[in-house]
Amino acid sequence: MKKVLLLNVMLLLATCMFAQTLKKGSLLGLHKGTVTLSPNATMEQFRKYYLNEYAPAFTKIFNVKLVEVTAVRGEDVKKNNTDMALLFIFEPNARDKFFDADGKLNKLGTNLFAKLKSYTDELDKLGKFNSTYTDWEIN
Repeated sequence: MKKVLLLNVMLLLATCMFAQTLKKGSLLGLHKGTVTLSPNATMEQFRKYYLNEYAPAFTKIFNVKLVEVTAVRGEDVKKNNTDMALLFIFEPNARDKFFDADGKLNKLGTNLFAKLKSYTDELDKLGKFNSTYTDWEIN
């Protein structure tokens, strides 16, 4: 009986330790659009570089989580191979440190974005992600 109780307690603790929650005030930025590939570049090359090189550098500099998402139902379901969507997850008020209310980089954001120049230059060789976004705040 003690072993079963101990096992249940350990299972509960393990579940709680790895549960992810979004704090009130967190900002979710959904960016969706189309990649215009450079000649001789493939979508797989673009995605691989974006997600394995560019995104980790961006997330480190701007202290944000970034994940690729795919619509499975509704209006935004992927229509062609070059459609792409990304979800940016900012801690409460973190986005406002780098971006103005209209979504443009402020001075700090511009200075930090300059640190991504080598990554941006490499990404531009593969293509350009033209996107629109909507920011959602957790209530």
